[in-house]
Amino acid sequence: MTTREHDPLQPIASAYADLLENLASLVTGRTRRGPRGAVLAVTGAPVASLNGIVVPALEPDPDEIAELAASEPWDLPWSIHVRGVPGPGVTEVAARHGLIAFHRSPLMVRHPGQGMPEERAVGALKVRAIDVGEFGRYAAIMAEGFEVPSEVFRTFADPALDRMDGATFVLAEVDGVPVGTGMAVVTGDLTGIFNISTLPAHRRRGYGAAVTAELVRAGYAAGATTAFLYASEMGEPVYAAAGFRTEEHLTTISAPSPA
Repeated sequence: MTTREHDPLQPIASAYADLLENLASLVTGRTRRGPRGAVLAVTGAPVASLNGIVVPALEPDPDEIAELAASEPWDLPWSIHVRGVPGPGVTEVAARHGLIAFHRSPLMVRHPGQGMPEERAVGALKVRAIDVGEFGRYAAIMAEGFEVPSEVFRTFADPALDRMDGATFVLAEVDGVPVGTGMAVVTGDLTGIFNISTLPAHRRRGYGAAVTAELVRAGYAAGATTAFLYASEMGEPVYAAAGFRTEEHLTTISAPSPA
């Protein structure tokens, strides 16, 4: 049996799977688990990365993935998420469903020994937590920050997310004008960082790093001294400068984008 001692990143992988499961259970109710802990979660968003099967185990079970995949009609884009390089059994199951495009995301971790990060003062930037009344605005700003259609992140406008345990949604503002977003989910001693976006006209000013540091600080205040995030390759150096270190990769297998 794999233990935490032999797989120290397993709690993080499980926290990520739990997040998607919680998101889906609140918004659509379309979730289930396989016998070895793989999670099927359909959030309803029209983007593959937010619907699919997430496998926290270091060694995925292709049969478990196949059973979960067969149990869902998949009326939305979807994906399979596994740690590291997927083996032939997983890639075969994915290919049977037309999932043949592979994307790798660095898992970056900031460990307790680095201490609470210093507060980052970046001009007039203010980072504030929002309540349910601003979820629609938050989702629209995040879509603009990622330069995608607004419906891609419509899930994050759902008032049901106000019931997500440990979640904090923040807006970054300069003189009251939104310039970016962020989200943190605290689970035990872990803070997961998500949805870090900066509007195109406000990039390269340190806003994303400042929002990330503020969310890590808030996690520390809540007793979560380890922080993690899944970065883009472009964002990897930014987070490395904030004390995060790449420790493995998440592979997302989805259908190819239309030409």
